Amino acid sequence: MKKLKIILLSFLVMINISNINAQKDKPQKNKAEKEAKIAALRKQYMIEKLALTDAEQKAFLPLFDEFKQKDKTLRDTFRKKWNPNQIIFMDDKKAEEMLNAMIKLKDDQNNLFKEYILKFKKVLPIKKVVMLPHIEKEFKKEVLKKAGGKNKTKDEPPATED
Repeated sequence: MKKLKIILLSFLVMINISNINAQKDKPQKNKAEKEAKIAALRKQYMIEKLALTDAEQKAFLPLFDEFKQKDKTLRDTFRKKWNPNQIIFMDDKKAEEMLNAMIKLKDDQNNLFKEYILKFKKVLPIKKVVMLPHIEKEFKKEVLKKAGGKNKTKDEPPATED
């Protein structure tokens, strides 16, 4: 009888552990799904706004994906080490280190941008390359506008500026 209780208890513990692990994985899965959806929307937005031909799409989109992935890696690496929520608890030395890391991140992003501009110029007309930062900014505004609209309820009046 004691062995049966131990087996049942062990079984219940295993079920709870698997449920906890499943819950931990869920936010990661949702985040990955959201990122994939946004990436697909970004591609479609770029295709439309830049009026990319089929040949331009085939040449440009893989490069653009590569660029976005490398930029994301730079940001993720920074975020792993530096948490903005901890600024308040930092001493001056740590804050100085974070500031220098922020400057390095911006420099690295700028260098990456320069590198990929040269690649983009090989596959797109110069006017379309010049439009990229503007279209990227427009896309972010659209996504934020749509995301903000989803959070409001139907009965909530529109926000007013005081």
